[in-house]
Amino acid sequence: MKKPFFIIIVALFACNLYAQKDSTFYKHEVKASVGDAFLSSIFFTDPWNYDHKNDAFLYVNLSFSYFYRPVKWFWIGGNFINYFGEKINYIWREYENGEFEDLEKSKNKYRAAIAPEIRFSYLNKKNAILFSSISGGVGFENSYYERIPISYYFHLTFFGFSCNFGKNNNIFLGCDVGVGFKGILNFHGGYRF
Repeated sequence: MKKPFFIIIVALFACNLYAQKDSTFYKHEVKASVGDAFLSSIFFTDPWNYDHKNDAFLYVNLSFSYFYRPVKWFWIGGNFINYFGEKINYIWREYENGEFEDLEKSKNKYRAAIAPEIRFSYLNKKNAILFSSISGGVGFENSYYERIPISYYFHLTFFGFSCNFGKNNNIFLGCDVGVGFKGILNFHGGYRF
């Protein structure tokens, strides 16, 4: 059991060393992303306080990020995430005759989060970058029932990639797959300088 684990760790370190091989890279990055907050709200919400059949079909998030890259394989930065669509939360429900009766509900009018993030790249090529990241921060919600409750958010990107193009390969498009407040699937684009 220890041997496969050790091989995976050595392979990841080798990827990081390979990612540093070329010394030219851009230190700054600005990025915009669109994520599927609807999908994450289905999988990560308490079913006793939430009814998906009455949820808005379109519930997405739009995030803006800035990253600084001190070394080729490591980024540090922050995100501002804004959510669109109405998410319905049930404040008071009763279970009678095999069904829920919703007595009081609340819609989120506004929801946003601010979160710092760190990112590690496993492969840095001229035309593509593979990475993983972790972020966490605070969020603010303004619903019809409550005013601006503060909650804590966490996001882990298991796998992300960006394809670089343009004259200097500093414009990029890509996709992230993860779990947390940004959703399960995110599409992004941005500019490095």
